[in-house]
Amino acid sequence: MKRYALPFLMLAVVASAANASSSINWKKGYAAAAAESKNSGKLIMIDFYTDWCGWCKKLDADTYPAPEVVKQADSFVSIKLNAEKDADGIRLARKFAVTGFPTILFLDAHENLAYKVVGYSAPKEFAASMAKAATIRQDSAKYKTALTANPNDFDGLVGMAGIEASMGNVDTAAGYLDKVPKSVTGPKLGKLLDAYNAVGDGYQNSNKFDKAIGYFTKAISPNFPAQAAYARISIAVCYGQSGRLVQAKPYLQALLKMNNAPKEYSDQAKGMMQAIDSQGKK
Repeated sequence: MKRYALPFLMLAVVASAANASSSINWKKGYAAAAAESKNSGKLIMIDFYTDWCGWCKKLDADTYPAPEVVKQADSFVSIKLNAEKDADGIRLARKFAVTGFPTILFLDAHENLAYKVVGYSAPKEFAASMAKAATIRQDSAKYKTALTANPNDFDGLVGMAGIEASMGNVDTAAGYLDKVPKSVTGPKLGKLLDAYNAVGDGYQNSNKFDKAIGYFTKAISPNFPAQAAYARISIAVCYGQSGRLVQAKPYLQALLKMNNAPKEYSDQAKGMMQAIDSQGKK
């Protein structure tokens, strides 16, 4: 799951970002990366950045050097493109409507989008996204086969919802979830909540905040603290991004009252509460 950036949180982040070299084998030039992708069959991992992007610097400093991320990078042809200065960076950013940074796209050699990550992710989260991207073509084929055999196949529906959401086809993703029975329990419910969060992410990335909040709200369940914590922090960010800071606070407070919330989300909620409170004092 990805982290979100808010304007009033940026100062706390940029100060800790530093230039760091990673062990990822970043290719020089998009043409060379596309040629290698065509020959190897690997997806191209494109990191779109800008010179002014603090979260991009934090991604370089904290995430890319992490061993689990470097290991996953072997599955891709990796390249960094400045979305404002590199000719291919400008062209591809326009083609795929990249407006927030960092954005990481996974494309095949024919520039078909396979997977998309928007915003800063911590190493563990980003490595998990890379693992999904590495198998997304096979997973998509598997889910489509399952749905051909049974249009109501649970794993097929939630699996395709997650894939379509990650590619930016959020309405299509939501359509898959509309077909899932609402009486799901046990481990299946956890998968469904993950899919709700994925669709919420997709709508949030498209600045459709109210739709995003609706899906994040569906992902709040007392029996699944990780999904509930992520949903609450995401709802708070949606309210923050749309200028409704007062409405963000109850979700942050609810997250902080959870006894079993993942620490990363609790820490983020504390930071956001402090930032909101400091804004209120100005």
